[in-house]
Amino acid sequence: MSGALPKFTSTLLFVCLMFFFTRSAQAQTFQKGTVVSFHYQNQTLEQALKDLETRYSLNFSFSNTQVILSTPLTCQASGLPLKKALQLLCECAGLTYQIIGDQVVLKSRPGTQKTLSLSAYTQTLRGKIVDAGLNKPLIGATVILTSTEPERAISTGVDGSFVFEKVPIGRHKIRATYLGYLDNETANILVVSGKETVVTIMLEGSTIEEAEVLVVAERDKDLPQNLLISSSVHTLRTDEINRFAGSRQDPSRMAANYAGVSSASDQRNDLIVRGNSPLGVLWRLEGVEIPNPNHFTFTPNTGGAFSLLNNNLLANSDFLTGAFPAEYGNRIGAVMDVRLREGNSKKIENTLQLGLNGLEMVTEGPLVKKWGGSFLGSIRLFTFRPLEKLGVDIGYEGLPRFQDGAFKLVLPTPKAGKFAAWGIAGSSNVTIYDIDKDTTTWGKVRYRLEPTLNNQMYAFGLHHTYSLFPKTVTEVIVSTSGSQVEATSNATFRNLQKRLFYYLRNYEQQLITKFNLTHKPNHKLLFKSGLTWQKMYYNNQEIMYQDLRDVYEIPLDAQGSASLWQGYILGKYNLSPRFDLQAGLYSQRFSIGKRLSVEPRLSLDFFITDAHRLFLSGGMQSQTQPLVYYEYRFFSQETAEFNQPYNKLDFTRSKQVVLGYNYKINPDLRFKAETYFQYHHKVPVSKREGEEAFSMLNLGTDYTFVTVDSVVSKGTGRNYGLELTLERFPKNGFYALGNLTLLQSRYAGGDGKIRPTTFSVGFISNLLVGKEIDLDLEKRHHLSLDLRVNYTGGRRIIPIDEERTINEPTDKIYFDVKNAYLPQLKNYFRADIRFSYQLNTLKTTHWIYAAADNFLNSRNELYYGWDLEENKAKKYYQLGIYPYLGYRIQF
Repeated sequence: MSGALPKFTSTLLFVCLMFFFTRSAQAQTFQKGTVVSFHYQNQTLEQALKDLETRYSLNFSFSNTQVILSTPLTCQASGLPLKKALQLLCECAGLTYQIIGDQVVLKSRPGTQKTLSLSAYTQTLRGKIVDAGLNKPLIGATVILTSTEPERAISTGVDGSFVFEKVPIGRHKIRATYLGYLDNETANILVVSGKETVVTIMLEGSTIEEAEVLVVAERDKDLPQNLLISSSVHTLRTDEINRFAGSRQDPSRMAANYAGVSSASDQRNDLIVRGNSPLGVLWRLEGVEIPNPNHFTFTPNTGGAFSLLNNNLLANSDFLTGAFPAEYGNRIGAVMDVRLREGNSKKIENTLQLGLNGLEMVTEGPLVKKWGGSFLGSIRLFTFRPLEKLGVDIGYEGLPRFQDGAFKLVLPTPKAGKFAAWGIAGSSNVTIYDIDKDTTTWGKVRYRLEPTLNNQMYAFGLHHTYSLFPKTVTEVIVSTSGSQVEATSNATFRNLQKRLFYYLRNYEQQLITKFNLTHKPNHKLLFKSGLTWQKMYYNNQEIMYQDLRDVYEIPLDAQGSASLWQGYILGKYNLSPRFDLQAGLYSQRFSIGKRLSVEPRLSLDFFITDAHRLFLSGGMQSQTQPLVYYEYRFFSQETAEFNQPYNKLDFTRSKQVVLGYNYKINPDLRFKAETYFQYHHKVPVSKREGEEAFSMLNLGTDYTFVTVDSVVSKGTGRNYGLELTLERFPKNGFYALGNLTLLQSRYAGGDGKIRPTTFSVGFISNLLVGKEIDLDLEKRHHLSLDLRVNYTGGRRIIPIDEERTINEPTDKIYFDVKNAYLPQLKNYFRADIRFSYQLNTLKTTHWIYAAADNFLNSRNELYYGWDLEENKAKKYYQLGIYPYLGYRIQF
């Protein structure tokens, strides 16, 4: 026996060693070569682990206090490496894992945010996962609701849709993964009891050509909706339009919170971007150009007193501030690219609202339920009379009122593509009273005016999207739109006789047909091209009474049409996982003057690391003059004929370059810096003596229609500046946004002298902070506090020659043109505050808000003018405290 023991021991040792090496080799094989697939639908974690142990010889170890085997699990993986499959499984189950030898050790995930999964106050959270380049649905993508305990995971259907039922109210986070795409984590998704939450999540293709998915941190929250835009872009998120103090639920006022953007006045929402005139702003809705979508506007402005776009119907949109990609054209200042959201395709929902934008109703629901179609519509009515009853000074005597409506119908079909129809329309009118029958108080005033302003605007479109081939998508858009500005001024003279003093009618209509084609042969390369034909019709008239000569002049009385062709092609190529190159070419041809422009565009995007990104964009841009100018005529007494100088003008042309840096300090905090230079040429200016300071670069913010009879395309302009932004995205209920812009805007008029433009304010600074507070554990009661502070340099003005004007016996005002735009108004300071209370019941959500713009009652200067009654120079001021209330219910 003693001789047999060493032999038995050696054999046992050999068997143990063989077993160890076999298991170790097996573990290495699992880690490096094993490909795992599974599909679990409402199964327990215990069933899933047993299945994996059986099919892949895995060994799971865990503590029963940390891993609950009865946890329901819905999760799917297809052909993933073992590590990725285990990572996905753990994400679905709210766990982490570690491979130790041949054991897969499971642990509970530390710091997981817990929600009240048994709360009675729940709602449906659903949406779609789409390819960011083609906007096509991704079938079988994994969607994980990471903000609940346990986490919940499902796969998208054939239309890319996903649904999470009975999600507790509050803010949630979703992670979306798909083979061959970068992961996307979307946070701060607000779920309320009165309305289903619907989100669209875009996934970008990974440039790593391996079976393994490149897993990165969550998608940058500052990335635009159009991923072909790499610089000078801000995403207007719908919740921020409602949340930010001072925004008045207006996308234009919301955009004024970002770097490089200032506003004209408290009464208007014009966008002054990087020192450019608001005439250079392009408005697009659903991918096509539309007229100025604002109430109480004037010719040829792009802003107004209130937005016609209903914030309750908007989806996240892009706001571009310069160096646009080739997809955008015929503007040199900025682009507001707005989208309407889709209605609820599963159930009928309604919203009622009473507040600053009037009485409003929104309804939405399924259109063709089996195909996932939907409808969405709204109507608003408003008058200022309630504010006047409350004693609020709205800045003038009058009774403004407006009404508008909007709709969007969506019908996806199984084989014929996706159809959509949309439209917006609105009208507004106001009469301003300024009559004093005691003529002894009139001073130099020869007459008093009572102006009336009427506005109408509409835009309707049909949109068809079709996937011609698996990697090719086509878009066809047919749109009709129009606008009318009708201004009438009646004069009361000293003898109290009344006469029509001024009349302007500017009616424009346009028909647009647009075709886009997007082709994405692989994850590295994307092509996009498009062709647009725009036919424009006009019917314009201007009548002016010259009281000293007792005659009427009609310099504008024209009907006709013009056409504009636009085409572009661009390509985006991933040179490496960290380096993108985009090159494009845009061209346009205008029928008036047969002008042609060909404009190259280029952008580079380089990730130094995952947190540090550099970008460079540049190119040429151009724009036509506002259509109303081209048929304007002047009578020449020297030659006894009419002169039409505007129809001889070239495009206003611009060369722009932007260099930027983005530092993602952490997923919720980023720093961004951009510096830019813009050179404008072929700018309309005047060569006539006394009009040397005229330039189209200074127009666009007033209720006046300025024309000169010696206009030529020989002016220039230069804008340059530095923009710094620090933004903390909402986390734990707190957000902050701070930015500082240093800028200069210069131009050369007809005399060639370099002057500041009226928009060269020098600096712009904004600070926004807000805090959301849950008042109970079930998150039924919710309080929001928001503050905005804006401090900006003053607008520049043309000074008045006070000595000559005060001694002038008539009402003529002399301006010091030689020193035009050298003096500035005082710096502008305004602080806005907003309080909001949210109440969730089982079937409804109530919102009550109170806000006060300029709650510190700062006395900001609006403009500098001459008071003919007092015969002296005078400064006029902006609005004082502007309080307003609102109530909204969703059910």
